[in-house]
Amino acid sequence: MKEDDSSISQKKIDELIKEQKYAALIQMISRRDPNRLKQYNSIKIKNQIFRLNQDVAVCANNNDVYSGKLIKIFCIKDQNNQYVPVIQVQWYYTKQDLNLDKKLMKCISIKELFFSTHIEFLAANKLQCPIEVMTFDQYTQLEYEEETKFFSRAAIDLKTMEPMPTVGEWPKSCVCRMPQNPDIQMIQCETCGEWFHLDCVNIKPEEAEQIEHYKCPGCQ
Repeated sequence: MKEDDSSISQKKIDELIKEQKYAALIQMISRRDPNRLKQYNSIKIKNQIFRLNQDVAVCANNNDVYSGKLIKIFCIKDQNNQYVPVIQVQWYYTKQDLNLDKKLMKCISIKELFFSTHIEFLAANKLQCPIEVMTFDQYTQLEYEEETKFFSRAAIDLKTMEPMPTVGEWPKSCVCRMPQNPDIQMIQCETCGEWFHLDCVNIKPEEAEQIEHYKCPGCQ
């Protein structure tokens, strides 16, 4: 009878893995035989070492690549003494996920991430590479854009799909009094230090390149 139970358990494990139901797999193993479930602080995938609480690029179950934080690393020993590595990821959301009007959406960068409470279990081989999520100020100090560098200045409310804090609470710049978007070119007043959107002060991009010392309308 024990052998039969063992066989059924292995069949169920294989079934859950095939269906990518890793949350159910972890729950089943922890309930029936917790000795076969271990947690780790790091894991090596594709010759890269990933560590707990690291921001990572992950290929989700739909095969699209998303950003998340690696919050747990599990290893399951199945009935055939094979090891099944499973990770738990807490997702970041992006600009395309937000529910904002056009005016506010213009303040959001394509490199901006919003931390969520959405957690998911995945096969560890879904890990792609480490990424770096910086503050807004850190990101704007970069000399050039890098594919694996992002920034965050808010989380996301999964009920409203709006940033927390809201865009209206973010620091504001320019005569339009809107938050900065690093994707949009701006110019800084050398007198007051404020940043201005080129469109808002009627400056063309090619003209901005020729300006060595800029004074905003309020400082002229």
